[in-house]
Amino acid sequence: MSYEEVIKAAMGKTHLDLAILNTRLVNVFTREIYDADIGIIGDKVAYVAPAKAEKLETVKSIDAKGQYAVPGLVDSHLHIESSMVIPTRFAEAVLPHGTTTVAIDPHEIANVIGKEGVSLMIESSRGLPLKVFVLVPPCGPALLNVETAGAKFFSEDIEEMLKWERVIGLAEIMDYPGVINLHDRITKIVKAGIKANVVLDGHHIMLNNRELCAYASTGIDANHENFEFTGIPEEIRVGMYAKLRKNLFYQPDFVEKLNEIPDHQNVIFVTDDILPDELQAHGHLDDTVRAAIANGYDPVDAIQAATIRPARHLRLFNLGAIAPGKIADVILVQDLKKFEANMVIADGKIVGEKGKFVGQIPSYKVPLKAKRTVKFSKNFTPQDFMIKAPIQNGKVKARVLDAASLLINLVTEEVEVENGFLKPDGLQIIAVLERHGKSGNRGLGLIKNFVKTGAIASTVSHDSHNLVCVGENPFDLSVAANKLLEVQGGLVAVKDGQVIALVELPVGGIMSEETVEVIAKKVSNFRGITKEMGIVGYHSSIIPIMVLALPVAPMVRMTDYGIFDVLQQKLLPLFS
Repeated sequence: MSYEEVIKAAMGKTHLDLAILNTRLVNVFTREIYDADIGIIGDKVAYVAPAKAEKLETVKSIDAKGQYAVPGLVDSHLHIESSMVIPTRFAEAVLPHGTTTVAIDPHEIANVIGKEGVSLMIESSRGLPLKVFVLVPPCGPALLNVETAGAKFFSEDIEEMLKWERVIGLAEIMDYPGVINLHDRITKIVKAGIKANVVLDGHHIMLNNRELCAYASTGIDANHENFEFTGIPEEIRVGMYAKLRKNLFYQPDFVEKLNEIPDHQNVIFVTDDILPDELQAHGHLDDTVRAAIANGYDPVDAIQAATIRPARHLRLFNLGAIAPGKIADVILVQDLKKFEANMVIADGKIVGEKGKFVGQIPSYKVPLKAKRTVKFSKNFTPQDFMIKAPIQNGKVKARVLDAASLLINLVTEEVEVENGFLKPDGLQIIAVLERHGKSGNRGLGLIKNFVKTGAIASTVSHDSHNLVCVGENPFDLSVAANKLLEVQGGLVAVKDGQVIALVELPVGGIMSEETVEVIAKKVSNFRGITKEMGIVGYHSSIIPIMVLALPVAPMVRMTDYGIFDVLQQKLLPLFS
């Protein structure tokens, strides 16, 4: 909508396209809630004033009947790929929940097919009623010479992508050791972002005072890797945004401690990773707002954390508020504490009613190349999953990943050797197989407290998305790996040589063109069956096998290179 038309509509010289009358406006600038009418022309808000202050001439009107009018939600850090669907399907799912703007980090698909993956996410999100901005992934992969990804990004790649459509910054800069120790690759990448004067999003874990100061001094101004209250005040005090995920609000006394911080202007809510079954059952960023309010956080504060603050962080100054000149993104909510969207308006058009999508989504055809990314030259045999020992028979000491919690630790165990191969009774085999057709690496090792029977495998494996398999015997492991090669990616569970659960994700081995509803049912079934197989440590936004190879998550991980000690930043041999 033009400059002139908005002014004329505000002045009452032309008709509004839509008037929302009798609302209880949540003003995110002043923290006030008051009766107001809202006037919209095209995709812009032209008029906001106390209810009945003026008679509004409009093409269409909505009587809100005292419902709260809240700005559309802005999610400043998420990975659409974690929903396991392409952007068109994602938009259908989140818009009815009030998320009208997202700043995506497409590093999952980028780690599979490189810049073509980032381009795919841009192309497939063009013209959606969901506003999709892009933070280009600086860490493809997160760490060099530790894992094999489908692509490697350097500063020249970042400089190129920063010029692309709807790109507004650098996504989570995960190589925080490289940043603070001035490693050449990541230093050049961050400097490229600084030169372009764009948003620099962050990712760090367990930094001490000096390290935090060094990290923040670069201009990286946010961190979402907060697992508890510890560290959050320090981030805010040095000027960073503390991005909070839903599960923090279920920790005892978290909100009480958070409220001890006098000013919350640098507190932001994000989703990061939401799997399709959780998205289908509980919603999106609205669920984080609900969780915060339910656990004692002030409702208006929670709304600010999901609207105006992330908009300002992303420098999207025409979003995040219901005010003249802003984009017309409005949610109507009956009860702020329940925070359920009865109606969602995006760009001045109704896109959601009572939890259902009612807008229009342009079609998108995924390129065939993006559906041929699991690259192995032949099928697997059980022998591929047998671990050769340094002796012929007897016992050896081996390093074993202990998966009793998501913070995986390392222990040493004595393991039987028979005919030159490990016989890991009571332990399971873990294999991380490079699947991008690059190095051919195969990391084999041992893990405990993960699965009690059968085998599971996944090509959804943050962040390089190699094929990860865990099981009690080589035969089931080979069946699982071959099934994912056949369907070109996804999640599979195998028992006694039979596939008992399968989620097909052929787009990059991590996404599907099916609806969230369809994929959610498959993922829910997979969760249930793998729990019966003994998988522990379930987290609503994570299936444990997805993070076994993530070399920026504490404490120890297995990559296609082998065992990686995250804290010491070094690879370790299997045998001690």
